[in-house]
Amino acid sequence: MGGCMSSSSEEAEQKKKSQAIDRVIEEDSRRLRKECKILLLGSGESGKSTIVKQMKIIHLKGYSEDELYNYRPTVFKNLVECAKAVITAMQQFEIEPQRKENRTYVDYLLSYQAESGPQAQIDPQVGVAVQSLWADPARDRLMEHQTEFYLMDSAE
Repeated sequence: MGGCMSSSSEEAEQKKKSQAIDRVIEEDSRRLRKECKILLLGSGESGKSTIVKQMKIIHLKGYSEDELYNYRPTVFKNLVECAKAVITAMQQFEIEPQRKENRTYVDYLLSYQAESGPQAQIDPQVGVAVQSLWADPARDRLMEHQTEFYLMDSAE
């Protein structure tokens, strides 16, 4: 008699577990129906990661403070690399900065090394130098050659 009782309680326990598993499967199924997976293909610098970042901003409420803080070294590095690319292109096409102070900034930026790591800082003088160089009238002459040298899309 005891055997029948334990069998019935075991069945009830198994039925509860089965129902719990079924609920989880149903919830997963509902959630997955709302998901859309995308495969982004494209050559380098064609905007694949930009699309992913924009999707995160639009659909996932953007970046956390920590994520933004962790992007700082990349932003600093890109800023310095773009400035150096502009300077190198100016030298390649023999275009001199028209503003006198920009000649000093050219030397400063070419020798500047951006820090890496989460605690990276950038010298505020880099920002001043980049803004001044970008505002130099010689930039217009350089942009006449923009198809002849590489500059990251984010540089502008």
